[in-house]
Amino acid sequence: MNKVQPNFLDDIEKFYGKSLNKKNDLTIILQAIDTDEKYKDFENLSFTGKYVNGLFRVLQNSVKIPEVENVDQIKKDLSDNMEKVISQLKEIASSTNELNKKYFEENYFQLSQSAIQNLQQLVEDLDIIKKYLNHLKRNDPK
Repeated sequence: MNKVQPNFLDDIEKFYGKSLNKKNDLTIILQAIDTDEKYKDFENLSFTGKYVNGLFRVLQNSVKIPEVENVDQIKKDLSDNMEKVISQLKEIASSTNELNKKYFEENYFQLSQSAIQNLQQLVEDLDIIKKYLNHLKRNDPK
């Protein structure tokens, strides 16, 4: 599958059973990768997003899990991979129009609390998308 189906995000919401946090932003991203045939970039972004979301969960639960010993390493890994998500997102956003580029710049690439919250919500969605993509690959009759 190298093209996203028209109802891709709706199908994900049905699969997951709840609404995506950043569906409108994901629509812009999907339009960018669809027109530039950058589907692989989107797969990579969803993979990194899933990983980052997992790191967020580990960090949030590290207080309750005594086995998590190296919190500093987790924080460093999270920071490095957040930068990777931003870089991948910038690459995809560079294929959009100026209005959308500005939107992503203001809402995802600034060092602000709201940008970090937006990124966290986006990686939650990317985690779900990656799970859905894996589901499609496992159930592909090829």
